[in-house]
Amino acid sequence: MKKWMTIPLAVIGCALMLGATATAAKPDGTKDARKLAKSQCKAEKRADKAAFRALYGKRSMRTCVKGEKSDVKAEVRNASQACKAERAADPDAFKETYGANKNGKNALGKCVSRAVKLTMGEDLGSFKNAAKACKAERAADPDAFKETYGSNANGRNALGKCVSSTQKQTGEEPPVGA
Repeated sequence: MKKWMTIPLAVIGCALMLGATATAAKPDGTKDARKLAKSQCKAEKRADKAAFRALYGKRSMRTCVKGEKSDVKAEVRNASQACKAERAADPDAFKETYGANKNGKNALGKCVSRAVKLTMGEDLGSFKNAAKACKAERAADPDAFKETYGSNANGRNALGKCVSSTQKQTGEEPPVGA
């Protein structure tokens, strides 16, 4: 008799625990920020693999994601605030502009998504431009390039240091690990 009552109560208890952990899985958006940071790092790596490795060093993907995650959180927060301000100014026009479903209720999410994608695209473009400029400089005089930018014994980190310093000069913050 006790077994018949214990089993259903255990099943109900497990279901309640799973439900509680499922709702508390993403309280601060950390997983979303990590996912966005990872996609941005993958795009940078695809843009120029050698510069990416030179810039971030050993375990480059992990270092990149770790450094980009806080920046991505800030970008999402800023985009959200800007979209909320735009929505407050003219709610109907906001729904028409950004709403993709029949009632326009997804407009805020679409606005934030679009703003973050634009920002991330600009960051990737600056990385590509810096890497391209540094490669051209390296091709002109490899020995002088290593001497100018290389900070280790053999100067093999010169490309990463060049990309980092070029991004600093253009006003971009260098990634963590540079």
